[in-house]
Amino acid sequence: MRTFIGVLATIASIAILIWIEQVLEVAYILKTMAKAVLFLLIPFLLLRKNGFPFFHLRQTDRKSMNIAIVSGIAIMGMIVATFIILQPYIDIDALLDDLADAGVTSIVFPFVAFYILFGNSLLEEFFFRGLLPSFLDRPLLRLFLPSFFFAIYHIAIFLPWFSTPILLLAVVGLWIGGIIFQLVNERSGTILPSWIIHMFADIGVLLVGVYMLYFY
Repeated sequence: MRTFIGVLATIASIAILIWIEQVLEVAYILKTMAKAVLFLLIPFLLLRKNGFPFFHLRQTDRKSMNIAIVSGIAIMGMIVATFIILQPYIDIDALLDDLADAGVTSIVFPFVAFYILFGNSLLEEFFFRGLLPSFLDRPLLRLFLPSFFFAIYHIAIFLPWFSTPILLLAVVGLWIGGIIFQLVNERSGTILPSWIIHMFADIGVLLVGVYMLYFY
């Protein structure tokens, strides 16, 4: 029952956020607020009595930290390299138009980038790598299911920007990335290693954003 509730709540939260993103098409700040409520505030209010052991970041061992840093740098480089290779197949103009419609311009980008790097990454790690795995007892489910939901959530957001082959490639990449995130967490029992990797990955994405907004 606990697993069923965790999976059902995850699907509901993702569905609501996709509806807000793709159907309502509200400003970025409103999307951010909705995400904070669904991924952090509601779970915290409902489950705070149980505590969140995965959030005891100071308990993370040094080896897990080192693995996270090396993995993060590698993933950051792969993201930038993949963009360079696939740039001819990406509709950058449509992507920029979509960002502008959401209120993300070259002027506000530095503030958005700061939130993405430190705030958004923490929200997603808390939800996908901390909260959801805590509902899953079987090791394989803990490894593969949160990573799958992580990939589906991001792909639904990317739908207007990429062609089908690139989307499929992105699904595989995000799923594998999510598995790596979860693997480094299993050793330490906290979400700090995956948060570090996530921030490095976001740096790669933000570097792409800097190129598109200021140099394209």
